[in-house]
Amino acid sequence: MRFVLPFLLLCTTASAQVDLIPAPANLDLQPGRFDLDQPVTIVVDNAAILPEAEMLRKVLSNALPSEPDVQVVQGPALPKRTVFLAVPSDAELPAEGYKLRINPEGISLNAADRAGLFRGITTLEQLLPGKADARSLPCLNITDHPRFPWRGMHLDVCRHFFDVDFVKKYIDLLARYKMNTFHWHLTDDQGWRIEIKNHPKLTEVGAWRSGSQVGPYSRRQYDSTHYGGFYTQEQIKEVVAYAAARHITVVPEIEMPGHALAALAAYPALGCTGGPYEVQKGWGVFDDVFCAGNDSVFTMLQDVLTEVMELFPGKYIHIGGDECPKERWKTCAKCQARMKAKGLKDEHELQSYFIQRIEKFVNGKGRKIIGWDEILEGGLAPNAAVMSWRGTEGGVAAAKEKHFAVMTPGSHCYFDHYQGDPANEPLAIGGFTTVQKTYSYEPVPTELNAEEAKYILGAQGNVWTEYILTPEHVEYMAAPRMLALAEVLWTPKDLRDEASFVRRLERAFTWAGTAGINFSRSIYNVGYRMNGSKKRGLVYVTMEAAPGLGEIHFTTDGSEPGAGSPLYVSPVEVNASGTLKAALFRDGQRLGPTGSRAFNFDLGTGRAITVQPAPNDRYDDGGPFALVDGISAGDKRVNHEWLGWRDGRITITVDLGEERAFRHAGIGALAERHSWIHPPRRVEVAVSPDGNSFTSVGKVTPPTDKDGQLEFAVNGDLRGRFVRFTVDVLERIPDGHAGAGNPPWTFLDEVHIR
Repeated sequence: MRFVLPFLLLCTTASAQVDLIPAPANLDLQPGRFDLDQPVTIVVDNAAILPEAEMLRKVLSNALPSEPDVQVVQGPALPKRTVFLAVPSDAELPAEGYKLRINPEGISLNAADRAGLFRGITTLEQLLPGKADARSLPCLNITDHPRFPWRGMHLDVCRHFFDVDFVKKYIDLLARYKMNTFHWHLTDDQGWRIEIKNHPKLTEVGAWRSGSQVGPYSRRQYDSTHYGGFYTQEQIKEVVAYAAARHITVVPEIEMPGHALAALAAYPALGCTGGPYEVQKGWGVFDDVFCAGNDSVFTMLQDVLTEVMELFPGKYIHIGGDECPKERWKTCAKCQARMKAKGLKDEHELQSYFIQRIEKFVNGKGRKIIGWDEILEGGLAPNAAVMSWRGTEGGVAAAKEKHFAVMTPGSHCYFDHYQGDPANEPLAIGGFTTVQKTYSYEPVPTELNAEEAKYILGAQGNVWTEYILTPEHVEYMAAPRMLALAEVLWTPKDLRDEASFVRRLERAFTWAGTAGINFSRSIYNVGYRMNGSKKRGLVYVTMEAAPGLGEIHFTTDGSEPGAGSPLYVSPVEVNASGTLKAALFRDGQRLGPTGSRAFNFDLGTGRAITVQPAPNDRYDDGGPFALVDGISAGDKRVNHEWLGWRDGRITITVDLGEERAFRHAGIGALAERHSWIHPPRRVEVAVSPDGNSFTSVGKVTPPTDKDGQLEFAVNGDLRGRFVRFTVDVLERIPDGHAGAGNPPWTFLDEVHIR
């Protein structure tokens, strides 16, 4: 039977501010307040929803003078000052939807299902006042439901391990912001983190390594500290139950066929060479993977997955499938025999065979697999879902084939990237993804029609932990970008508003401080964009801050900006070497750290530039002008300082404006071979007086075989108006390097002409 809370009195006041994240689908503020200084009773009409009532009791206990009672009432008479919960059969709400009503006499929360009740409880929790606020709730009506069914966050516990208490705290953070999926990355080259009773060496050996990579990736330095840890099956059950109580599904990831060195160290016979292998100390991609021609590999993985599926009741099991080098398979007699027996034309089809064989087993247990978008290579398994991380292409391809996809492109959803000025941020793996950029993300690719778009389940944020060693650092990297993604995935697209989100985010900062959660404040950073103009030889700097936070003050002489420094109102012209500094202020007080950009001008700075072909979309943040903006890349690799290409010859032409004499022409490049970033195999420099006829002045090969920042340069008595750099890239990564046989990335930086 359905009960409706009687609203006996009209609200009499009309002042309230509601700062909910994610923003609800519909919110209607009403006059009046609900007093929290008097006791209340929580009432349910069905004992099945008592767990949610108990959750609500815990939420309200800190805000009320006494802990509320919980009652099951089977009749129309309700106690006064009631918080009434119900899941009526005629709720007419989508899954996880709810209706919340607050008036001076009581609160009612009706939902489509128990998950919807819980989502409504998290809304009520966010409405509760802080210590300095009035002890009351605003009267309002909310009707709310999610936009997407998959609203996820990921956590890598292989590179660095986090205990059960922190995993629960992480789940609580997801729950507060209406996320419903926790992707738990449990196995990788650097550690096996889940107990498998039938194969105990997976944790006895595979959960421990003899050291860890430290410092910037390019240095390849390691400590010698014995490191590791794993979760027992009882702990796994505890976490899964904890998440389920908050209506969060835990999706386990068991990596295969690559990222398998922890398993191979435990059971060497599962590899193509037989070992010996060791649990990896360093980060990256490694050639030793599960042998696809060895039936014992599938027997072992079926044993593992059987135990995993007994622990995780959700629909999907994540089987990885990403970054699997094929080098061992090419020379393995068993793998080649498998290919011949199955009529497979190449190793990509062998990977597809591997994934499809695993999928058939998982499907036989009533479950489905999901994998990173590499599982598309060689043919997608019949019932698999795809997690699209290398841009949006994987999700588009899956949806067009009528497969479900979860969007998680590195450009917007990788929360191990820098989120503010790298000079002020802890060391990260690279990249640059601000809160604002995450908030701007649209999960449904424009290439899909309405029918295909139905296959986009949603999106998730990923927290890989190569450079994240502590729980506090996980929190710093995840939040508040997770909050931005939560709103993208829950709130109707036409209701999203960045200025409103930023205002509400400041309230979340206050809550995080009292809750002991280490939110990043990078949203107070000043952002910079460098642009050219028709007046060549200059750089115009646009400075940006999140809307509504404050005003930017700057200096151009390298001094620290203060509230009395020039106010930024329009792009700043930079015409000589020097340092520009800026910071965000409100009411005369500095809000964030000082950001700076050091400019080094030469003949090429600010000049017209053409680039063919255009950089890859994943590494084109700064556009071609990044090569002549006067700023050389720093030690911390971020996307807006580098342009990246995956294949093809690259031609870069700089117009100096008039014929000039100069003695040096060079272009910066990056070598980070273990990340598949290789320097060009050759750069030719040519000059021209008119842009039509070019004369070669030198060809340069890589100046060193070491990783790091390089310059390909020609010196001498040079002259011309146009300077052209023809960059010949490697077609394939050479043998002996990570990713051998794949096309490498080519990263280019500043052009120097002086």
